[in-house]
Amino acid sequence: MIRKKNARHFLLLSVSCMAAITFSGCTSSSTDTETATPKATTAESTAAATAAASQKPNVTPVTFSMSTADNKISWDNPVSKKLTEKTGVSLKYDLIVGDEKQKWDIWLAGGDYPDIIPLDPVHIKKYKDAGAIIPLNDLIDKYGPNIKAKYGEYFNLLKSEDGKIDSISSVLLNKEASPDASPNFIIQYDVLKEAGYPTIKTLDQLYDIISTYVKNHPKIDGKETIGYSAAMADWIMDAQFNNPITFAAGLSDHGNFRIAADGKVTYNPLSDDAKTYDQFLNKLYTNGLLDKETFSLNMDGMRAKMAQGRVLAAFAPSWVVGDTEKSLRAAGKPERAYAHIPVYFKEGTVDHNNTITPTGGGTGQWVITKNAKNPERIIQFIDYLFSDEGQILTHWGIEGSDYEVVNGKRQETKDKIAKVAADPDYAYKSGLKSVSSGTAGDWFSLGNGTKLGDGDYATPVTRDSVVANYDAMTKEVLSKYGKKVWADFLPPVEKVPGYLWQLTPPDSTKVPGQKISGDWRKLVPKVVMSKDAAEFESNWQLMKDTIVKDGLAAYEADFTKLWADFNTSYHKQLGK
Repeated sequence: MIRKKNARHFLLLSVSCMAAITFSGCTSSSTDTETATPKATTAESTAAATAAASQKPNVTPVTFSMSTADNKISWDNPVSKKLTEKTGVSLKYDLIVGDEKQKWDIWLAGGDYPDIIPLDPVHIKKYKDAGAIIPLNDLIDKYGPNIKAKYGEYFNLLKSEDGKIDSISSVLLNKEASPDASPNFIIQYDVLKEAGYPTIKTLDQLYDIISTYVKNHPKIDGKETIGYSAAMADWIMDAQFNNPITFAAGLSDHGNFRIAADGKVTYNPLSDDAKTYDQFLNKLYTNGLLDKETFSLNMDGMRAKMAQGRVLAAFAPSWVVGDTEKSLRAAGKPERAYAHIPVYFKEGTVDHNNTITPTGGGTGQWVITKNAKNPERIIQFIDYLFSDEGQILTHWGIEGSDYEVVNGKRQETKDKIAKVAADPDYAYKSGLKSVSSGTAGDWFSLGNGTKLGDGDYATPVTRDSVVANYDAMTKEVLSKYGKKVWADFLPPVEKVPGYLWQLTPPDSTKVPGQKISGDWRKLVPKVVMSKDAAEFESNWQLMKDTIVKDGLAAYEADFTKLWADFNTSYHKQLGK
């Protein structure tokens, strides 16, 4: 599934630097998921955890520096102050202005870097090779009982190939899709209403309903109606022209690749499904239903058109939709908001794209640099964040202000709900927003839908809270399809070790990768804008031949080996 906020420009995760792309697991009775039964740790690790937990925490005031590229994050807020009260630790944020990765390189070259840096896998390796970060094994053994408990039987996956733990990020213990998850194709409420709320399963059915509505409503609020929008400018093209193919085929999201049952990796934009999707786009184009600016549009431009209420449908994951629906509702156009539904190439598709990896590995993995004094205090601080008490504080907030306990269950206060609705920066001001700890999001999230030892949820994102934030029209549309939340449209969750896009490609793929990507970006517009079927076939063949010529076979072979090596390492570390 496409991950929220950072999308396809995540830096890729190397096998040697993996923070642990694993299944969920738990070895402590203090944390559980919906139905999981905690597994016992070894006697040795249990004893170590018990001994560490029994030690009186050191809350002597201490401040550590930490880098961030987010200028809204500060330590002056209720949650941060409570963290200092509980751990003695304060963070002094070192703001990076400009290119974050370039700054990391400058710091490394000069040896002048903060105590804590949330790095991507490529830079973890750079810092490790330079001796700039410290291994965390002994520190976690001595001061990390909650870290070990939460990672459980998958703890060894934190280790790189040399056995050292170089970084740490979130571990995801949810066994179900997040209640606020949603399918990635969208279609306007009013389009569905006018058509009588039909069941839409295929791209052909989506085309028909769009075409009919445009004929009946060629303009919306005086502007030309756009049947289907997409954006090709800059990095967004991968998500807009490749990911729809993956999701319409019901496949797991491996970026610009697909992986066969035998492990063979192939380039997705040249698959038969890709040809079918490009034919769908071509049909939209030749009939005036595709956004005329598609090939010069970036994500912000696409969002702007959606916020005007004249885009009927698109492939738009929630992170692409952004706040456009809020803008539509604020403008008094709730009927222009979107239903989020799965759409396939053909009916009867068995959908395997609702997957969960057990950790938030990827970008934003916390490392402790050699410049840090008292690194044991940093690990103690992180360990508190992994504790049930720390999870409640950093995800629910302050009891009495952000949440209250009613009949033994936490629920957000009306005051907090109102503040969140009125102030987009409330998460910053309250301290619920933090420096990334992996693709999972803020602090060290265990994942929406995970339950803690008290049987209550680890985060306030529950089905009830999601429904509570829906407007009347959203609830009405969902009821027409027998659903309560958009996540109900998703197939059952499947657990996977990881995704190919999280792995760092070998150096041998760099040059052919640039050529192949360049070929695709240059030629796919010609394919989509072909004037007839014959020209489409000619342009498709030209694109395919050009990409094959530029080293596709070796490129795919290298990624096939990368995937095989990753799986071998993964299972070896698990002892399976």
